[in-house]
Amino acid sequence: MWKPPEWVKHAVFYQIFPDRFYNGDPTNDPPGVRPWGELPHGRSFFGGDLQGILDKLDYLAELGITALYLTPIFKASTNHRYDGEDYFLVDPVLGGNGLLRRLVDALHARGIRVVLDGVFNHCGRGHPFFQDVVRRGRSSPYWGWFIIDGDRPKVNPEPNYACWAGHPALPEWNHKNPEVREYLLSAVRHWLRDYEIDGWRLDTVEYLPPDFVKQIYETTKAVNPEAYVLGEVMGLATSWFRHEALDGVMHYRLWEGLVHFLAQGAWSADRFVRYVHYIWKSYPLEANYACYNLLGSHDKPRFLTLSGGDAKRVELAAAFLFAFPGAPALYYGDEVGLEGGEDPDCRRCFPWAGSWNEALLTKFRELTALRKGEVALRAGELVQLRAEGSGVTLVRRHGSEQILFALNPSPHSLEVPLPAPGVDLVTGATFRGSICLPPHAFCFIKARP
Repeated sequence: MWKPPEWVKHAVFYQIFPDRFYNGDPTNDPPGVRPWGELPHGRSFFGGDLQGILDKLDYLAELGITALYLTPIFKASTNHRYDGEDYFLVDPVLGGNGLLRRLVDALHARGIRVVLDGVFNHCGRGHPFFQDVVRRGRSSPYWGWFIIDGDRPKVNPEPNYACWAGHPALPEWNHKNPEVREYLLSAVRHWLRDYEIDGWRLDTVEYLPPDFVKQIYETTKAVNPEAYVLGEVMGLATSWFRHEALDGVMHYRLWEGLVHFLAQGAWSADRFVRYVHYIWKSYPLEANYACYNLLGSHDKPRFLTLSGGDAKRVELAAAFLFAFPGAPALYYGDEVGLEGGEDPDCRRCFPWAGSWNEALLTKFRELTALRKGEVALRAGELVQLRAEGSGVTLVRRHGSEQILFALNPSPHSLEVPLPAPGVDLVTGATFRGSICLPPHAFCFIKARP
């Protein structure tokens, strides 16, 4: 029976792009590393590594993080590593396999889970199997592992082999070949079984054959039924859930609504609520609770930048994610006010020695503590979601506990009716009948028994 892991709805995720988080071991830096904090270009390396994550575990714990999602860490030629060359080798410039083992153990000791990025649609042009085909053509034992029109792979005038989105550096696997599937599934099993990772984020799910995604899901669950299978799905994910091939998706559809409503102010509260309700009703209930509700990612401009530098809008969007069912997910640096436009600008280095928005960081810590302390915000049913004038309210209920969340993005105060007398979980103030919410503010009101 399809059922996402229970722990996901209780998690607070944090996404790390390893090359840009922290350089914990300069001795493994690749050649040509750029000065930390310089604006990135497509080919820039800055030296961030797994030791850097280990060194900052206290920071992550204080922030309230309970799960990490790492973008690809396997050997590759680029900083993003979506062009993998070895599915069984953690890139030496990140610290290698042994350091991943240490990192997973250290995270688990702190109650933090870790999800790795699985790039199973394509590999890098430097993958030895593809290079063997380049050298030997049809005589290579890996010829049938790729889809090639001709006797040998060629790039000019355009690639004569299947490659992701037409990028010649990313040849696609031939998933019709059972040997290809077993090779990729063996990698899925290896990191789950031997390194005890807690799940996979599947890259470019919409490019993969649905039956193969289902195979990945079943393979994962056979090793660890509590492992999380998360899909990168940009569109509506209904069919993936009906196929029972994913536990949850990176909720880009919800993110888009937050951008229109809060970052850009282009949508009314009523339009936003209708949009969210449409998505909510399009997914199975358990899938809604298992979605990865992101504030940002390595593929999108930073929410702060989309908000014109207005940190209050970031706070409002984050507060909504922490109030809504599913796992709220932060993109490294969002909590301290890191900005960035389109890729690669959204992949800037974490400003460890730079200036932080301390007020914003404090809000994020308050939100993680609030969610940790209130089971209704993690597991409670969604009993109300509606527009309230220019703002939005929702109610979560778990047993006898009930919490109303109200959000006011407007420059004017908003009178919000309360379904029951309650106490503000942030300030401790008590209210009856209604609450006057200031401009650009939010509140969590817990009903008194």
